[in-house]
Amino acid sequence: MDTLVLWENDQFIISSPKNPHLPYSEGVHVIISPKRKVANAWEDIDLSQATFKLASQVCRIMAKLDIAPWFNIQANGNWGLLPGSTPFFHVHVYGRNKTASWGKPLVLPEAPNTYHNEPVPEAGRVELMNAFEARLEK
Repeated sequence: MDTLVLWENDQFIISSPKNPHLPYSEGVHVIISPKRKVANAWEDIDLSQATFKLASQVCRIMAKLDIAPWFNIQANGNWGLLPGSTPFFHVHVYGRNKTASWGKPLVLPEAPNTYHNEPVPEAGRVELMNAFEARLEK
């Protein structure tokens, strides 16, 4: 997945896809990827815990910025089913906009290249980058 880096330290990269799973009118799509690659969350419980803790911090920051009032945090199996891909544990954070239908589940696209959504606008990315830099531990 082609992404734009929003923040990183020695353990994690937080990025936003250039072609997010949902349109910006519905919310913001952020990916939290550990730099140490494991196939799934249960291979390393401590890494999994740290990743979900960081995801929770990302949600709090986006809520404080009034980017989104509610969130979906998902690790969707990360199966690596696409040709040339291998499974690796990562977490998706979907900040859902106030205009999104409350209670309506996020509908993920069927497959890559079957959808096109614009990335978070540059001003929004800069706002997130600055907030993550100020509030997350390096």
